[in-house]
Amino acid sequence: MELLTLFITSFIVGFSGAMMPGPLLAVTIAETPRRGFQTGPILTGGHALAEIAVVVVLSLGLAALADNETISRGIAVIGGAMLIFMGLGMTAQLLKKYSDETAKSGSAKKSGRLVLDGIITSLSNPYWFVWWATTGSAFLVKSLKFGAVGPTVFYFGHILSDLVWYSFVSFIIWKGRKFVTGIGYKILIGICALFLIYLGGSFIYDGIFGMI
Repeated sequence: MELLTLFITSFIVGFSGAMMPGPLLAVTIAETPRRGFQTGPILTGGHALAEIAVVVVLSLGLAALADNETISRGIAVIGGAMLIFMGLGMTAQLLKKYSDETAKSGSAKKSGRLVLDGIITSLSNPYWFVWWATTGSAFLVKSLKFGAVGPTVFYFGHILSDLVWYSFVSFIIWKGRKFVTGIGYKILIGICALFLIYLGGSFIYDGIFGMI
């Protein structure tokens, strides 16, 4: 896996996760009508602070384990299985109608608190921890072969996807348009679901046959 490939893959996988309904999306939808387009980027800033801490901790811990073939292969298989599970979950989501009812119940926050909200919504999501403990770890193991630059490239590709998605959501809501939950959203979800399933299968293959 080259650095450019790592960056692009990290962006696509991150984009897939960012698009799924969750606490951060709910807060973005709830606060944008009151706080404007900047809501998405500012919330992403808080989310980024939470994630950079996780990347640093995992990278330091995984550096000693990256040379252990058994552990690396195990992480690849577990991470791949998680990706496939996420892809199947996204596919199932296509059969349901997305609703932002819960988002409308939120109250507006001061702009200065949006960064903190981004951190809190990240830490309050149990699936965020599961993702980093499995899929995120699998990517970091692969990225460590490039040294410190690997996790850095992975992090920026990942967080850029969050910035693009939540900025897009804020922009659309701020302009009063309604196609975020329409056919375009479902097409993007479907494409990302297929990509996750494919990538998950690749991770499992690499783990089983020692291609890491």
